[in-house]
Amino acid sequence: MNTEELIEILDKLDDKINKTKLITPKRKEKYLKNISSIKEEYKRIEIPKEKDFEKVYKSLVNKGNELTREFRVNADSKELNGKIQYYLRYLKAAKGDFVGETDYLGKYFRVYVFTSVLFLALSPQYYGFILPAIFFVPIFLGVRGIRNRSRTGFQLSLAVIPVAIMTSSTWIRYGLYALSNFEEALANTIQASGLSPTIARLLVVGPPILAVVLFALAILQGYRAYKTKDLFV
Repeated sequence: MNTEELIEILDKLDDKINKTKLITPKRKEKYLKNISSIKEEYKRIEIPKEKDFEKVYKSLVNKGNELTREFRVNADSKELNGKIQYYLRYLKAAKGDFVGETDYLGKYFRVYVFTSVLFLALSPQYYGFILPAIFFVPIFLGVRGIRNRSRTGFQLSLAVIPVAIMTSSTWIRYGLYALSNFEEALANTIQASGLSPTIARLLVVGPPILAVVLFALAILQGYRAYKTKDLFV
């Protein structure tokens, strides 16, 4: 299935945006640039002949037609801008479906879960239970949002990256200290915890190693977030 019908709708939308006075010049420029880029991408796409993909394509066509009818003289400017932004995100996300880019969603979801788990495990030692408690709900909403391909859920998932880097950096600094002063660090851990030397040794060595993993996961999550940002609506 070709995309000629959708291209015609995007041409019509381009014209409507150019002529309307409900959108500021700066936003017009941004929208028109996006539409031009999306049109070029869709011109190179052949919609797979599968029921689900055809359903998505028809939805893009219907929503595009509905959007072009929203350009009324008395239309609410804020509402119109919101609908345009949503439709452009929908076009980009659907393109990912058509060209088989949705595998990145699973990759992003997995690295996000691992980053979150390690952050929740390592942060209480230095930041108490308040910090992980604050982030528990956003992390949970992020998990649900990514599964639903929600842009809000995706944005919430990004919040774990800076705190994961902060937590991992703190533990890595401790690891460097323990590497240079291992006996002192071990003695302090035994005295503070009352545990056996074997378990205390694991507590001295284990968290800094996990912190290096956490730091790498946080960077990887940031990279995969960039790769998947257009797959969320």
